[in-house]
Amino acid sequence: MKKILGGVALALAMTSLYPAYAGEAVASPIVYQVQHSALFNMTRFDGKLIAVGERGLVMQSVDEGKTWTGAPTPTNRTLNSVVYLGDKMGVAVGHGGTVMRTADNGATWTQIKLADVGNESLLGVTALSDGRVLAYGAFGMYFESADKGKTWTRKKIIKDDFERHISEIAEIGDGKLLLVGETGTLAISPDMGATWKELESPYAATGSDGVKGSLFGVLKAKDGSVIIYGMRGHAYRSTDGTATWTLIPISATNTFNGGTVAEDGKIVLVGNNGMIATSSDNGQNFALQYVKDGRPLGKGLYAKDGAVIYVGYLSTGRIEAPAQKP
Repeated sequence: MKKILGGVALALAMTSLYPAYAGEAVASPIVYQVQHSALFNMTRFDGKLIAVGERGLVMQSVDEGKTWTGAPTPTNRTLNSVVYLGDKMGVAVGHGGTVMRTADNGATWTQIKLADVGNESLLGVTALSDGRVLAYGAFGMYFESADKGKTWTRKKIIKDDFERHISEIAEIGDGKLLLVGETGTLAISPDMGATWKELESPYAATGSDGVKGSLFGVLKAKDGSVIIYGMRGHAYRSTDGTATWTLIPISATNTFNGGTVAEDGKIVLVGNNGMIATSSDNGQNFALQYVKDGRPLGKGLYAKDGAVIYVGYLSTGRIEAPAQKP
């Protein structure tokens, strides 16, 4: 098995900057220097942003990323992903099979023990429209929860010997899930995860070893098209339900690590070397810009005022929207 590459390695290889915290989480906020934090994922909760990262760090912003506060959690393991489930509930996952759950909008977190997880890393978590939650990661690990993250069941997917690292699973409409991962892994489920079928990856092998480039994310655009992205600035778009893919013309060679689609349909992808790519035409074209510090970025999203908020390795901030002409 090859080691995790590119964007997933961003979360797995970071050094720790804060002392470990143990025990139960507390509600009182602690002020951290966010620019000195390694944060790997971010999402919207009810009225706030929550970002997760190294040593169990959870940070929150109530002013669209202008300021951040954090609190210790029940783990000192790196957190790779976080999702909001509604009704003030959310789940975060990370190294060592770590799963944490909140029922008070991120104020406090409880660690959930998973059976049959060993010490492998969970790389992503997804909330489905039918109420289930998926957690997945290294060596084909795949768990489902039907009770908002309180209990989990491990399942086999794709085939009995499937052991590629799973980067992301996303719902793409019509009851379909799309999975991307290591070495170009691409698979679709037509029945919300009951069965899976491997697809031919559009990311052709680029080296003499014949290994395809890894994919790190899936987005469903507002017009229904599907975008997948990963290493070396590669991103592909499908307008026919994943039957065919078109390479998106992006003049980039840096790996894309994460992305989001805003309510108005604007898309933002972020990656290594401070790369930020934005699209206002459902992913047909992207404009590139770079954060000056040039550090790896893990996730970006549009603020309500049009700014782009980003988090990453020692790099968190906002790129303000251009001023409107009078």
